[in-house]
Amino acid sequence: MGASLPASSTLFVVVFFFAINSLSVFPEVSVAKHAGVTRHYKFDIRLQNVTRFCQSKSMVTVNGMFPGPQVFAKEGDRLVVKVVNHVPNNISIHWHGIRQLRSGWFDGPSYITQCPIQTGQSYVYNFTIVGRKGTLFWHAHISWLRATVYGLLIILPKRNASYPFAKPHKEVPIMFGEWWNVDPEAVISQAL
Repeated sequence: MGASLPASSTLFVVVFFFAINSLSVFPEVSVAKHAGVTRHYKFDIRLQNVTRFCQSKSMVTVNGMFPGPQVFAKEGDRLVVKVVNHVPNNISIHWHGIRQLRSGWFDGPSYITQCPIQTGQSYVYNFTIVGRKGTLFWHAHISWLRATVYGLLIILPKRNASYPFAKPHKEVPIMFGEWWNVDPEAVISQAL
């Protein structure tokens, strides 16, 4: 017959096996030793007069910008974004392409993963970027506010890590959007 392991060795093997498998199931654990920094942003959701294509109109913006501000981070960083709602619409922000591992309530789809932020209220999104790098985007995730409330989410590789492609000589982010001559919320209200 084959040799058997003492009980203490068997326990060590089981604990070691669980620890190794935990790294693949919970990637945040494996990132902990290479933890990034915490990056803070504040989004003030307000009505703002915006002019494009020789037309001006009042629209919902973030920090008075259309499109909204660019969010920069490195893979492994923690993002803390305080969103303050100053408009009469409920709102939430979705971080498109971010894997919300053990932080699904920060994912942003209203009435699915979180209650929307009501008028005069704020909400703090707090999550770590795991397994993502590249140019993604964030946007409002309720009704048609996504037509004006959006921006870039640029995630750089960790320090001393390479891009999954040849490092670009220069980066020029391009954000495609659309311009509505009327209020998108009014269009959906009329359609309903």
